[in-house]
Amino acid sequence: MPITLSPSNSDRQVFKVAAVQAEPVWLDLQGGVDKVIRIVREAAAEGAKIIGFPEVFVPGYPWTPWANNFVVTSQVLKEYQANSLPLHSPEMDRIREAVKEADVTIVLGFAERDGASLYIAQATILPDGRIANHRRKIKPTHYEKTIFGDGSAQSIHNVVQTPYGRLGSINCWEHIQPWLKTHFYSQYPQIFVGGWWPAFPPGTGGSPYIVSGEASSRMTQNVSMEGGCFGLCCCHVVSEAGAEKMKLTGFPWFTFPGGGFSVIYGPDGGALTEPVDAGKEAILYADISLSKIDEVKLVADTMGNYSRFDLLHTEAHGQNWAPVSYSLSAEAQSNEVKVNEIDNLKSSHTFTYTRAVSEESKEA
Repeated sequence: MPITLSPSNSDRQVFKVAAVQAEPVWLDLQGGVDKVIRIVREAAAEGAKIIGFPEVFVPGYPWTPWANNFVVTSQVLKEYQANSLPLHSPEMDRIREAVKEADVTIVLGFAERDGASLYIAQATILPDGRIANHRRKIKPTHYEKTIFGDGSAQSIHNVVQTPYGRLGSINCWEHIQPWLKTHFYSQYPQIFVGGWWPAFPPGTGGSPYIVSGEASSRMTQNVSMEGGCFGLCCCHVVSEAGAEKMKLTGFPWFTFPGGGFSVIYGPDGGALTEPVDAGKEAILYADISLSKIDEVKLVADTMGNYSRFDLLHTEAHGQNWAPVSYSLSAEAQSNEVKVNEIDNLKSSHTFTYTRAVSEESKEA
């Protein structure tokens, strides 16, 4: 079926986007929420309309199990779990209200607590305060599996309509998941947030290149080029105090302060921001126009003129499976209210932005 994008890839309106490079408030849920709100307000004051945050920014990325045995790690992880952020919570409500007041759109990376389990999550919050998309990293990487569960099926639906274009979200090494990316591109993203961990210079302490900040940044750059979309690469900074709190001091792959590599890429893969100090906090800004996308997709549109889906295509399903289903409608409806899922599928298939009407406006 033909797709009409609104705004289109020919739209010449110029607007500002922001990529966050900052240190989390480690293992501190309330402090982390406060910092998210401060950053939202600061970026909005600078004119940003879309703001991207790093992976699990609340309460911080846990490199701890990579650097320690389980006895040491477990001491940190117990505190980590206690300070992770539930999707439906007063803390998330505070963030949503701040986004609404600032009249911006954000993609927030957070460690999501769901019952007794944790997930590497992202939430896209629109200017009216709605959570339009809630997703989880579909497969935690390496030692992450000792902390986080697999993402829910509907996490493959990860693009939503905003007033400034179609906005997607990807976490860390999802950038190198070929089939996930195919599904991602099929949702016609125009801008995306790549949420990242803190990472360090190539070869530090004998570390493999693929875990470096340079490699991570190039993964976001590659998605920008493949998808013909603007990419916001957003990552952590780790101070010496932060390293000590997370039990990272002395691990040979790291240097502190450091970890930062945030950048904003254009749809042709070109960097739109200057490099910043890897050990310093910064909000990177770029003034962009979706019309730049046309320049790239005239040459190669992987979902159109540069595709052969008659030869190769991906079959997917993105519907969550619950541990229990109910045959009686009353029980099924009650369970739906209890689970309270965000409808990612509906959001990803909506191609015009409509601001939600508040209850106060209805009454007026």
